[in-house]
Amino acid sequence: MPVRDVLRCLGLALMLSACTGGANHLNTTYIDRYAKPDPTPAEFYECHGFGCAETSRVSLSNDEWRRVAAVFKPPAANAAAERRQIARGVAMMQMMVGRQTGTAAHQWTHRDMMILPNNSDPTQLDCIDEAVNTWTYLTLIEKSRLLRFHRVAPLSYAGSVVTLDQRNTAVLQQIAGGDYFAIDPSLVDAGAPPPIMPLATWMGHWPPDLAAGEARAPPTPSARSRTGPRHQSNQVGNL
Repeated sequence: MPVRDVLRCLGLALMLSACTGGANHLNTTYIDRYAKPDPTPAEFYECHGFGCAETSRVSLSNDEWRRVAAVFKPPAANAAAERRQIARGVAMMQMMVGRQTGTAAHQWTHRDMMILPNNSDPTQLDCIDEAVNTWTYLTLIEKSRLLRFHRVAPLSYAGSVVTLDQRNTAVLQQIAGGDYFAIDPSLVDAGAPPPIMPLATWMGHWPPDLAAGEARAPPTPSARSRTGPRHQSNQVGNL
């Protein structure tokens, strides 16, 4: 992968280092820059095009949001079960949004868990796009009081320009005990429930051992769809 594409995927580590949170590298750099600060199902943003080069305004209908909320019923009995619900809910929203913006199909492929260059395709997502979008989806879930065992944390990053394994992820914090978990849709195809694993595992050796994460939830029905209309974005920010 050309170095310029790696840097675009993650941004410079030096930029992030000014706002990290200790060993977990928690930071709000991309959230502050690209996410709608107070998202609602009726209006939020989706990043796409690699590095949030484009940002589209998106909304979910009342019926769509009821389908998302139904994933959390009955309420989970424990934190691990809730994480599986979260993975299914995020996958469902990813496809609902993707059908509006044309991002529901990933043309890129993985090589050693790295995202290949997108050749300037605005419908494709890199790790910055995925992390910011997932933070938005988690925030919508949290604001709707659907979580009992977790809170939404800032993003985290790992890797370096030397090893060419830079990456970003959305993060959940378990309320009891305060443990952090990475939720990273960039490790799977669009519409597949994203793996959730201890943040320390995600930050460690790359690619991660997905078996060390949560038991994988079954794909949502919408994950069977891999196509969506192409969409001209309403740009509200770019790199």
